[in-house]
Amino acid sequence: MEGQIDKADLKVKKLAVAAIIIFHLVGLFGFLIPIAQPYFMKLVPFHLLLMFAIIVFTYNGDVKRLLLFVSGVFLCGFLVEVLGVKTGKIFGSYYYGTTLGFKVAAVPLLMGVNWVILIFSMGQMIKSFKIRNGILASLLGGLFLITFDYFLEPVAMKFDYWHWDWHEIPLQNYVAWFIVSVILLKFYYALGLKQQKYIGTTMFLCQFIFFVVLYMTTR
Repeated sequence: MEGQIDKADLKVKKLAVAAIIIFHLVGLFGFLIPIAQPYFMKLVPFHLLLMFAIIVFTYNGDVKRLLLFVSGVFLCGFLVEVLGVKTGKIFGSYYYGTTLGFKVAAVPLLMGVNWVILIFSMGQMIKSFKIRNGILASLLGGLFLITFDYFLEPVAMKFDYWHWDWHEIPLQNYVAWFIVSVILLKFYYALGLKQQKYIGTTMFLCQFIFFVVLYMTTR
């Protein structure tokens, strides 16, 4: 029976990986075709919710720990963004556009979801490197995430995710991204979430390639 469950879970994971790759590829082509861009920008919230659903519904470990992780990262990520927008003291002075959808306190609720996706996928990917020290793993993950953010920022401004005052991305943003990412990754490792085959690594790499290609082709 256990072998059958393992095979069924692996099949689900493979289908999820296929869905992650296909939806990122379709989205990338949509963003690269000027006439299609307005329509695909409207689909961004649905894409993020789909990636979030894949994380939640394919997870086969302790559900209580997963829920603690999701709620903790969502709240922390969202509140940091609210403070960032309201004060300009964390990431710098910026404001959100319309692409990410419904806002509370001038911040899209999906930013909390986005932090969950990024921290989970990065945590899973770094965990596959077999680094046992949680602090070292979190620091390495933070470096990967600020590299990701470097390519994300110009694309985000072009497609109305968010905008920086004077159209300049401050160094402060990357420092804050690193600090917040390391703290949330340490939370991830402290919970001891079960490693999920392929899901996290595929999700992060697809996002990374998506924004690198757009960075290189739409500036």
